[in-house]
Amino acid sequence: MGKRYHCEYCDKTLVAAPSTIRTHNNGAVHQKLVNDHYQQFKDPETILEEESSKRLCTRYITSQCPFGSICRYSHYTPEEINNLKYYVAEKNKLQTKKPVSFGDIYEKFIVDNTTQLTTKENESVIYDSNGYTHILPWAYNPIFDNYSDLPLSIKRLKMSDFDNINIVTWG
Repeated sequence: MGKRYHCEYCDKTLVAAPSTIRTHNNGAVHQKLVNDHYQQFKDPETILEEESSKRLCTRYITSQCPFGSICRYSHYTPEEINNLKYYVAEKNKLQTKKPVSFGDIYEKFIVDNTTQLTTKENESVIYDSNGYTHILPWAYNPIFDNYSDLPLSIKRLKMSDFDNINIVTWG
């Protein structure tokens, strides 16, 4: 049967002769489908640049333009062009804001962590009568201090709780 060429854009299979492929690729239908495919990946700035220099297609207004996306005239209305200009301007305005430097992020991180550590350390430090300081590896929730009937597992520990304790076995 011979070698075959399949065009992904047109979904057609052709004889793999160079002249046939060249003729197909130069055809209006193929160029329109290729342009339609790549149009979906264009950014708004590129579309605005291309379409603002074109005049409005009079055939497209009456829905009779046979060229579609390969038409040399614009298929965007003036209102759509203005909306595109507004969108591009807003996008550029967001990009021109001062970028945050690594140093700023680092300083913010250090300040946040030191304030969190100092508050956690104040909540989880116990001083005993011998002058020893015990830093517990967890932090208490100060909301629980308002309740008196808490189980021992969530009650805030005090050194007086351990004064008269007799540990016989461990574990």
